[in-house]
Amino acid sequence: MTFGYIQLFSFKIAAAPAIRVASVRHGVTEITLSDGRLVRATLHVKDVKLNAQGGVHISYDVIPEVMATPSVPILDVHETIQ
Repeated sequence: MTFGYIQLFSFKIAAAPAIRVASVRHGVTEITLSDGRLVRATLHVKDVKLNAQGGVHISYDVIPEVMATPSVPILDVHETIQ
């Protein structure tokens, strides 16, 4: 049995798209001190660079704040004061 086509055809498989950063979620860590104050450390990502070997270089700042404990409780571990 022979399979054939009326017309010859060719196609190309596209290369995989380049990996890029799709989104950045800034993080907050909150620490309650025994004297009632709250320490909040916010991580601000400035830049993310991917290299050819699969590594990632991340530039960031950590911004600390010390404040009075808020009157509204923080219920969820991932919820922060807005």
